[in-house]
Order: sequence, then structure tokens, then C-alpha cells
Amino acid sequence: MARTKATQKKVTLSELNNHNVSNKRQALKDLKMLNFDDIQFKSPAQRRFYKTISTKDITFGIGPAGCGKTYLSVHKALRELGDKDSTIDGIVIVKPLVEAAGEKIGFLPGDVEEKTLPFMMSFYYNMEQIIGKQRLQVLKDSNTIQVIPMAYMRGITLANKFVILDEAQNATPEQIKMFVTRLGEGSQYIITGDLAQSDIKHGKSGLEDAIKRFAGVHGVGLAQFKEKDIVRHSLVRRLLKRYKDSFQIIDEISAEKTISMWIHENGLDSPNDGSFTEDISGDYRYQLKK
Repeated sequence: MARTKATQKKVTLSELNNHNVSNKRQALKDLKMLNFDDIQFKSPAQRRFYKTISTKDITFGIGPAGCGKTYLSVHKALRELGDKDSTIDGIVIVKPLVEAAGEKIGFLPGDVEEKTLPFMMSFYYNMEQIIGKQRLQVLKDSNTIQVIPMAYMRGITLANKFVILDEAQNATPEQIKMFVTRLGEGSQYIITGDLAQSDIKHGKSGLEDAIKRFAGVHGVGLAQFKEKDIVRHSLVRRLLKRYKDSFQIIDEISAEKTISMWIHENGLDSPNDGSFTEDISGDYRYQLKK
């Protein structure tokens, strides 16, 4: 009589946290035991994105911040890392570092990891929520989870790696070309970004170029998120609407006058020299009284 192979019991993170993790082997063993099937999708777009990642070698995740792109990307990456049947033996996180306020990363103190840490906190936070702080630290220390600035990628081939390129709208077309040609055997790419948030001052965003260039290529998939898919505070969606091109700020009205109008609209005493009016779309416009 044939003997059936016992199925390994999957456990929750809280159950795994009952023991210490001191080495890479134990951390990877824990990942194999972790129940990744308990993921809760908060929108149909999240489910589509996750499914696309499962079926494509390169997946684009396009949409505004707060849709869950980072969490889903690292969840899938960690799941593949812990899958005994997967070719993945490491996770690589890549960002095009368009520095805030024009500061260059080279002027920041420390080595490459220390310089890039402020840009990677969202990834580490999400990973910690999924696998725990101890396992994350062990996998980082063993270079199983690596951070590579885009500028450092020339000349390398990423084989058997799960690679996440975040904020791809801040990469140039040349950088995206360089990035996709690093793809080695057994690897998988996720490229995420928001077409409306590019920090490139001159020239075209590499993300926009890549979407147009790679559309229809076998092995490349795309999932789109919209404002309705934002899973942060509901106020975020309303605030983002004010950055749409359809919303016009009237320059003739100063911030001081806007404050007076805002206070007046809420029923408080204020000079009655302006008002808020609501248009048919439900948005408010500042209008001077004639």
C-alpha cells in the first residue's frame, strides 16, 4: 500500500514567535511553516495584482500610494522565498533614489545600507508585520534580503531572486532598460509606481515609457489601482482629488483670504468677502464674490 506524504502544518506568525531565531537556516525553515494563505485582500484590485504576480515573470503595479502595492509585493516575495518548490533564494529591493530637496545620497552618513535605510522603511515595516522582527534581521544580515540602489546595478545578473522595483516613476527610460536586462534565470520582477507622482524634472518617466514599450509582451503583466482602491484613511482619497488637474486653485485668492473664507463657511465670524461653492461633481471651488 502506497504511503502518503504528510502535509506540513502551517502556523501563524504569533505561533512562530514562540521560539528564537538565530540563523538563516532556521529563518527559512520558519517561512516554510508560515501560513501565507491567510492574506486578506481589501479590494478586487489587490486580488488581481496578487494573481498577476503569480502568473507573470514581470508584473507592473500602477496606482496611487496607499493601495497596498508594497505590502502585497513583499508578501508574495516572502511567500516565494519560503516555498520549497520555488527557485527563489533571495529578495532584492531596488529604488531609484531621487533625493528629497536635491540632496545626494552620497552625502548621507554610513555605508550603502545605512544610506538607503530611510528610503526602505516601508518595506522593512511590512516585512516585519509578515515574518517578525527577528527573522527579518537574520535574513538581512545574511544578505538573503538585500537593498540595491539602482545606480549600483550595472554589470550584475539577478538569478533566482525576487526583485521589487519601487517608485519606478522616478527612474529614467535608460535606468528601466538597464534594470530589466538584469533579469536572470529563475527570477521574478515586480515594478510598482504612480504615474502621477514622478519627481523627474526633465525628460520622460521610465515607468511611462516601459508601460507603452512592454504592453503585450509575453510574460509581462499589469495591474492597475485607482483612488477607490486606497486602503488608508478615507480622507486620503478626498485629499488626493484636490491634486487632480480638474481642481483649480485661484491664485488671486491669498492663503489668508482662504482662511477667512474657510472659517466663515464653518459658521464662525469672519469677513464675508468670499465663499466656498460646490460644483456638480461634489468638489468645492474657491470663488470671489462679485
